[in-house]
Amino acid sequence: MISRKLVMGVGVLCALTLAVVLLAVPGTPSAARSADRAAEVQSVAAAPEAAALAAAQAEDVVLAAPAAANDRLILSYAAKFVCMEPIQPGSYYYGAVAPLVKESTGVVIHNPNSFPVMLYKKAVRAPVENPFTTAQGVAPGNWVTVTLQPDYAFRVDCDDIAKLLTNNPTATFIGTFGIGVEVEGMVVIAIGPQTNAAGTVQRYGPLDVTAEYVRSSEVMKKDIHYQPWWTWWWWGLPWRIGYAYERVIQVPNPALNIDCRELLYTALHEDVLREIAPISSTLANLTNAALNAGRQIDPTSVGQLTDQQPPALVAMIGGCRKLMNGTTLNVDIDYVLLSNKSPADADPRTPGVPPTAALYPWWPGRWYDLPVVQPQNISTDIDKFFRQWHTQRWLDVPGADPAAVNAAMVYWFPYWCGWNYWWWWGNSNDCTDIALGEGESLDVEQVTPTRVFTVKWPPVP
Repeated sequence: MISRKLVMGVGVLCALTLAVVLLAVPGTPSAARSADRAAEVQSVAAAPEAAALAAAQAEDVVLAAPAAANDRLILSYAAKFVCMEPIQPGSYYYGAVAPLVKESTGVVIHNPNSFPVMLYKKAVRAPVENPFTTAQGVAPGNWVTVTLQPDYAFRVDCDDIAKLLTNNPTATFIGTFGIGVEVEGMVVIAIGPQTNAAGTVQRYGPLDVTAEYVRSSEVMKKDIHYQPWWTWWWWGLPWRIGYAYERVIQVPNPALNIDCRELLYTALHEDVLREIAPISSTLANLTNAALNAGRQIDPTSVGQLTDQQPPALVAMIGGCRKLMNGTTLNVDIDYVLLSNKSPADADPRTPGVPPTAALYPWWPGRWYDLPVVQPQNISTDIDKFFRQWHTQRWLDVPGADPAAVNAAMVYWFPYWCGWNYWWWWGNSNDCTDIALGEGESLDVEQVTPTRVFTVKWPPVP
């Protein structure tokens, strides 16, 4: 019988032999990793760079060889940033496409160590690639030194990125790049071996770095249908252009169809005969010619008008109601009289003198649709918006005279659905479309450091 002590001894010997064999097998990653970690711990106090290199090798990280023996191995955290400012609350935008979306980036840096660390930050802009060109990109911003106490944190936002890119401590993103400009690049946080008060290299100080990306919009959009007209005329008229009138006119023959517009123009010609002809037959003839030209313009479906069209006085009719006065039939007409010309056009009294600069970016009387985009809960003066938007558009026309444009826009009349009074009556809801849009997306990413060798460390004097 084999004794119990002999069996136990053989078992212990087998276990020890197996352990030795496993340690000798190179394909056992856990054992190799443990050995590397042990070596890293033993060497970190004496040589931090070597310890970091050993740790990198244990994690199968490929490192470039140092250029020189005294090159420093640092931890580099590179977080992508993207920033863009939309239209601001209460402001107007005069471009063709209003920027509605706000894009912002926040990079948060936390010191998890029990000792203060000195780190360095900078920003690098990444413009669109210049194809078939060897040199790419733009010069990075300067390094900025930061001291971070134990368990403290700070945040880099788009305004800070503008400061880092421009090396200007007072810069803001919107002040540097303006509205609707998307800027992308990298925020770089670098940290090397930390030293004590005596200047002795002691240890590394790894950081917690997180990048937060926000894309948001909160806007109100109105599509407003309108017609451009004017309230300008060169001489005095019996009527105030652009002013709402109500006129009662007798119907000559009640048995026939009632043409309210024709009755109105006939009455306007009678006004000219009564009030302008006694003063000047020339002005009376010119006024009658303008009324006849306006009679040919259908305000409900205007064709492609040009600046070469003759001056016209166009009657916009908002209502035509029948009124009986005993046996006499009358019509009650609401109307407003508008012009198709501005003070930038040639004066019909002096046909040989050319206009100042009537280079309109639109045709008077033609239907247009203008998207009005603004932040929600902000009151907007639509009439002011119309005028400022179109003033800017007219000034952008090549050859436009700013003085002539500003003088003309005083008389500009945006004849739009919001009046809810003239010939479309209660159909204003059909020509003003309102859409609301709001939303926000949030992405958070942990930034992993890259171990790199650098020739100069610290990077600033």
